Amino acid sequence: MGRWALVSLVVLACGCAKPASGPQTAVEGEGATAAKGAIAWSYDFEEGMAQAQESGKPVMVDVFATWCPPCKLLDETVFSRADVAEASTGFVPIKVDGDKYPETRDKLGVTGYPTIVFLRGDGTDLGRSIGAAPYDVMLEAMAKAQEKFAAGQ
Repeated sequence: MGRWALVSLVVLACGCAKPASGPQTAVEGEGATAAKGAIAWSYDFEEGMAQAQESGKPVMVDVFATWCPPCKLLDETVFSRADVAEASTGFVPIKVDGDKYPETRDKLGVTGYPTIVFLRGDGTDLGRSIGAAPYDVMLEAMAKAQEKFAAGQ
């Protein structure tokens, strides 16, 4: 296996780190095009958190970057699946461009992309998934977050 192929595998497995060149300009919703119609993402973190408190649902926050290949892979291969979309209905799903909203990224303790953070409406952490997890691993992470939410943990 060549060096670049190995580097690509490591990046896909581990997620992305912020590029040395700094943040790039992002378009609202960009990077989620493959998941259109699958998950009803909110792109406003504060509004999504308020909706979670009102609805009594936990939150699933996808912190991504538009330049991040594993983020796009997650959208294309995981968030576009019907079973993942169905599981997402038990959450208030929020997408946050971590480069466009670094204060939210930092508040959530995200250091690499993609990171999926599961929260209660009050901001209490229920768990996270880091990197471009396969759909079955994502479904398991979502189920664990739901179990912790239901158990009051």
